[in-house]
Amino acid sequence: MVLALLLVLLPALFGILAIVIDGSGMMAQSQTAQQAADAGAAAAAMDLLQGGSAGTAVATATRYVQNYNLLSTATPTVNIPPRSGPFAGNSSYVEVLVSVPAKTFFIQVLGTAAAPAIVSRAVAGFERTTAGAAVVVLDPSPPPVSVAISLPGVPSLPSIIAGLEVLGSGDLLVQGAVLVNNEWGGVDQNGDPAGKNAGPPYGIACTPASSSTRLLATDIRVVGGVDNPSNYGNVTLGKASPLQAKKLPVPDPLLALSVPTVAADPANVRADYYGGVSVVLPPLGPPRTLQPGVYDWIEIVSGQVIFSPGVYIVRGVNPLTGIALSLLAGQVTANGVMFYITDNAGYSPGQGTPDALDGASQPPPPSSSTLVPSVVIDAALPGSTFTPIGNPASPYYGMTLFQRRFDRRPIVLLQQQLIVGSSFSGAVYAKWGHVMLVGEGTFNASVATGTMRVVELLNLRISPQSLMPAVQEVFLVE
Repeated sequence: MVLALLLVLLPALFGILAIVIDGSGMMAQSQTAQQAADAGAAAAAMDLLQGGSAGTAVATATRYVQNYNLLSTATPTVNIPPRSGPFAGNSSYVEVLVSVPAKTFFIQVLGTAAAPAIVSRAVAGFERTTAGAAVVVLDPSPPPVSVAISLPGVPSLPSIIAGLEVLGSGDLLVQGAVLVNNEWGGVDQNGDPAGKNAGPPYGIACTPASSSTRLLATDIRVVGGVDNPSNYGNVTLGKASPLQAKKLPVPDPLLALSVPTVAADPANVRADYYGGVSVVLPPLGPPRTLQPGVYDWIEIVSGQVIFSPGVYIVRGVNPLTGIALSLLAGQVTANGVMFYITDNAGYSPGQGTPDALDGASQPPPPSSSTLVPSVVIDAALPGSTFTPIGNPASPYYGMTLFQRRFDRRPIVLLQQQLIVGSSFSGAVYAKWGHVMLVGEGTFNASVATGTMRVVELLNLRISPQSLMPAVQEVFLVE
């Protein structure tokens, strides 16, 4: 009787085992397949964000599914763009479907067919998360440097204590995003520790000793931390603080920009050599016109000077001042002009070497912690204007100052709103250098640099006519 009863109940027993063991096993396998699909879609979307091809993204998704998630028997299907769902047809998104044969133990004993394959689906893509960038600070861990300069209104300052340092008694208002790759420490937007240390040094600092100094921007994004979250706010009155710490670094927005050569831009780059030029003219005398070409240094002491449109390559320094480009007096008209500053005395616009080989790698620290500026420009000279290369066909369109990437020397720009009829616009790029803005009023310029210091006399505004790319990040959306 027991055996007969066992024979009758055995199918039911195996059915219960199939439900409990095979069912839970299939749920675990489904979760593993979903994680693999999520990882593959996110990795493929990151490839696309970084400029990879669709083929590369497909290979990445497959590798993440089969190798990194140990699903060697899985059959991933990668669709770029997705073929279904709300993101169908959008080439910024990736759809990954993972099909895995289910592993079961008891279902087959009941005489049923094998369990169907487990199929999981995920969609990931990249989206903008900030406004266009007005300021990008690129150096993750810069050497401590100070600027050797003695100018009216420019105080003697110690070594930098932040990747982006705002000093003075007013607000720095930025119409755009501020993106800082510096890893130094401090706190995040919630007051929790962020970055490599407690600070100083900080990722961003707003004169810790002065509560009246603030940085206001559309977005503020830093890899490390800040000195005090209350020093940061939105440039638009009434909006919440845009501060975000502990973020991933952003790419150099101008890394692909080639150094100036005649081949790169024959309309604006010339090989004519003019040596070192110092202009000393009567204030009311006729203007002197300079032409694009190669210079050892350029110094304006007095008088009216017109820079004809084009690229000015400055590859040396004034032996008396140690400065390559000094525009501190007179009346300067530089419309449709880009200054390329290099510490390579043999730079030629024919080959562009060795500057063209700098790439993205970081140069060694400077031999001295106190550096003489390569450029000093008083952007508030009465009646003076500085505008960038204006031809959209030029690779230097929108550029006003471009310093060799390996050149760490500071660039100092002065501004005074009290003096009317002057303006400075365009992009300033010094990948591993240091840009220092001094004064008050408005710079219609964007800045991409290694480190940056702003010294405000009153409120100072950075309001570029053209912004650099916004931050884009990968999101798992389905």
